[in-house]
Amino acid sequence: TIYHGDKTIQSNWAMVSYHRHRALIALFSLTTRAGAFSAPSTSAVAAHFKRSNNLAARHHLFIRGGASTSSTTSSIHNSNTNGEEEEPRTGWLHNTEPKYASYPTSSSSSPLSLAMKRLMADKMQKYRNHRIITPPAAHPCGDANRIMVTEHKISIPLTHPDLKAAIMNNEQLSSTASEEQRRIVPVERIDGAFLTNNEAFDEPTIDVYFTITELLSNAQDEAHFHALQNPNLSPSQRATVYFQKGSNDDDDSSIDPSRMMLYLQGGPGFGCASPVLGLSLASSSSSWAAAVLLGGKVSNADGKSFQRIVLMDQRGTGRSSAICKQQLVKMFPDLFLLDKKEGEGKVVGEEFGGDSDARMMLLQARQQKALKEATDYLSLFRADSIVRDAEWIRESLANPFPSVNDDGNDDAAVNGPQPWGGALGQSFGGFCLMTYLSSIQNPPELVYFTGGIAPMNTPVREVYDRLWLRVRERSWKYYEQYPGDVATVKKIVRKLLAHENSADPIILPSGGILTARRFLQVGLALGGSPGTSFANMHSVINSAFVDEDSDEISNAFLKTIDYEQSFDDAPLYFLLHESIYADGEGATQWAANQSYESHVEANSEFDYRVTSEEDNSNPTLFFGEMVFPFMAHGDFSELSNSGMRTLSEALAEKSDWLPLFDETNMRTALVHKKKSRAAAACYYDDMYVDFECAMKLVQRGCPLEGVKVYVTNEYQHSGLRDDGANIINKLAAMSKNRLHVPS
Repeated sequence: TIYHGDKTIQSNWAMVSYHRHRALIALFSLTTRAGAFSAPSTSAVAAHFKRSNNLAARHHLFIRGGASTSSTTSSIHNSNTNGEEEEPRTGWLHNTEPKYASYPTSSSSSPLSLAMKRLMADKMQKYRNHRIITPPAAHPCGDANRIMVTEHKISIPLTHPDLKAAIMNNEQLSSTASEEQRRIVPVERIDGAFLTNNEAFDEPTIDVYFTITELLSNAQDEAHFHALQNPNLSPSQRATVYFQKGSNDDDDSSIDPSRMMLYLQGGPGFGCASPVLGLSLASSSSSWAAAVLLGGKVSNADGKSFQRIVLMDQRGTGRSSAICKQQLVKMFPDLFLLDKKEGEGKVVGEEFGGDSDARMMLLQARQQKALKEATDYLSLFRADSIVRDAEWIRESLANPFPSVNDDGNDDAAVNGPQPWGGALGQSFGGFCLMTYLSSIQNPPELVYFTGGIAPMNTPVREVYDRLWLRVRERSWKYYEQYPGDVATVKKIVRKLLAHENSADPIILPSGGILTARRFLQVGLALGGSPGTSFANMHSVINSAFVDEDSDEISNAFLKTIDYEQSFDDAPLYFLLHESIYADGEGATQWAANQSYESHVEANSEFDYRVTSEEDNSNPTLFFGEMVFPFMAHGDFSELSNSGMRTLSEALAEKSDWLPLFDETNMRTALVHKKKSRAAAACYYDDMYVDFECAMKLVQRGCPLEGVKVYVTNEYQHSGLRDDGANIINKLAAMSKNRLHVPS
């Protein structure tokens, strides 16, 4: 007998159809290959009854057996006062039980029944937990148009199943493993394991935030917008309403991925630009996004216009389960045990009494264990996970309500591959697109790189040896435009060095220390255009002192430095920056710092302690897009102290990274099977991505042979921000052979 509230349903060796439109519960039945059901033996009854209770708990059903069988009285999902499902427990290494009730799993000798497949599909939708977190906003844009911006969150596996398998395989490989053994196996279905293996649902989740920007071009669009603005809708209900319009087909709730453009931002470690606020849509020429939606020159592979732009905060950044020191302290408290000051909470190891050595050994042992866990955790926030997150989002938009037909095939299997219509990668986002081409069987159909061809096949130390020379060139360029700043920068550096050598360091509002080396990191902005980035740097530098005749550092300057150098707020940039070059085996070992020390040893022009002297004729060179171990030694307060310092050192010494790029897979996608057409803007004077390293990869016979390249020194690395509409229009024309570039 099955009870659901005050309802009673009778059943005898049968399947009961209940719970919405597709959930089926198999009670006391054995599934054969043909899907038939037969009366089980006594021993099978006991086993299947236990499993049926688990199934019933998943659907709020309560099963009562005979006198010898106990009943279950608990439900896996709870409801809050708004009728929403309570958020499942998530986290890292803190889950002691799975989020959902356990289902029987399939095996090679016993394929899943149709009923079980439908149950798994229903479970998949709940696992995704897709929400539109606020009512949408509408904004006027060019040519009397309006756009709608919806803000989405979706739950995503912390470790995607195929990536988990790759990690396990990597751990088993010896240092002598062949290149073939370390190759990337491309993924066909990012959610495939979740429809065949119940254990996949035990994986903890993180949230990924993304926005969708689309035109409101007719009365139906406006009606849809107003329906989504209903304040009584919960976030999950709002997502359901969103898909009711879908692709403007009343019989189809899905969205056509081929008419969506995915954007992957630079970084790593920072959230994506917000539509309207950080990405202008005022006219078709105001940004790359405006050109895609309004300009009419950018279309998908079939020549149709793009309907939607998806802007994703990459995992751990922005509003996507963001990583910050506060969060790391909560997740890995033992990592920060040695950061505690006297009187802050219970003293760990107090049972050892006055034996300080024993207490310290205990602290260090616990910290080391937490260090391993935290290092493994942060290793999941690289490009290989990011592209799988993008695939998860695409699949969730294309097939929002997973279902299985009578032949046992789910939506994705019936529809076939539905790749993104296009993807644009700026800087590190371009690195991610190379990982996309390497890791996903059906990558975006159109792929656009802007300053984002990763220097694969170039050792990380050589990468930084080259980049330091580019930083020097940009420093000279800056001083050519603002020659008066040569003396000002020298004066600032001397002042800061004097405070460093005394017991009176200059403390920033954030609690960090303004050292000379930290100040020189303002040079990170040198890679932008002289008209904006240089001008902003000039303004910062000339606010350093209270007045021109004073050597007192101004408070306004200190506040500005804190604002310009936001690594405290985005620690992933510091912790994982060099790992973007870790393509397989080998530690990065603070490669930028090693390279800097070598340059200083070979040429004193790089040594700010020398060049800041008044009688030295050389200008003081800035630092570029590099991270250094000193950043965790007091210069940045949130990055400093024992916990963050040891974590940064562990990541720098980590040598068992997974490969990010696969030459064979990239050539398969671009050249052999032509699944993707690609074009790239490569900036000749790029300070962040070495031009020569990029050019090595686009030659005939090389990994990115199929990429059409637009080479220019008209723009700096910020070209997409400075003139995005022209650049995306040019790349779109190149990818479709409508423009003879290269000539």
